[in-house]
Order: sequence, then structure tokens, then C-alpha cells
Amino acid sequence: MGIFRKIAKRLIGRTGDSPSPQRPPVRSAPRDESNNSLANIECTAQELKERMEAGEEVIVIDVRESHEIQSSGIIPGAKHFPLRELPARWEELKEANEVVCYCAAGARSYNAAMLLRERGIFNATSMDGGFATWRAIGGPSEKWSG
Repeated sequence: MGIFRKIAKRLIGRTGDSPSPQRPPVRSAPRDESNNSLANIECTAQELKERMEAGEEVIVIDVRESHEIQSSGIIPGAKHFPLRELPARWEELKEANEVVCYCAAGARSYNAAMLLRERGIFNATSMDGGFATWRAIGGPSEKWSG
């Protein structure tokens, strides 16, 4: 188990908040970011780019639909888990040290990160601004072969 995951589990355990796999992810209302379970739920595209360039162990998940990826490309090395499939496939990520989700603009990836955290993957984050922001900062992309 990764160090980030161990720290997150300890922090969440201290607050008494335990994730519930029965609750669906929702982004309809602003959340209290002081809650440890939501601390650092978003990262910037620049932060992810720098971490990837530094060779850090980060699993990047694209939660967009296939037709979106075919027309715009994918972040090199990213795995494709459409958001609609994530509830059935989340266990494929449970041993990851860190997971960063992204979509087109950031809303679906936030929901994906919430879903993963609710299932015990406390190191899941969402890339703020999505693939559009990634491209705007000069982040590389590649053609998806799906």
C-alpha cells in the first residue's frame, strides 16, 4: 500500500468519516474542503504535467467516452475508464499509489474521484479543468487506438 494511501486512511479515520460505497458521487453542491476526506481532491493540469515529467508513479485515468477521445486524443500513458464503467471497474485501481482522473472540463473527473474515494481509494484526485486545460498548458496528447 502506498504511503499516500496510508496517510489518507489515518486522517479519515481520525475524523470519523468513512466512505460509503452505497452513496453515488454527486457534485451538485459545494463541499466543505476543510473535510479531510476531500482534502486535495483536485490537482492542476500543470501539477500533473510536472509530476509525470519527473517520473512520479501516478495512474492517469481518462473518464471520457470513446468518441471524445477519438476526436481529441488522450494523455500519453492514460488508461481509459469511461465514467459509466467506473462503478464496475474501480477495483482495477485499488492497489494504485495515486490516481488522477480527467475528463473534458473537470466535472465528470470530480465525480470519478469521489466515487473512488467512497470505495476506499483515498488517493484519487481530479484534474481541474480537464483535457481542455491540459492542452492549453501544452500538455502532450497522443492518438487513442482504443
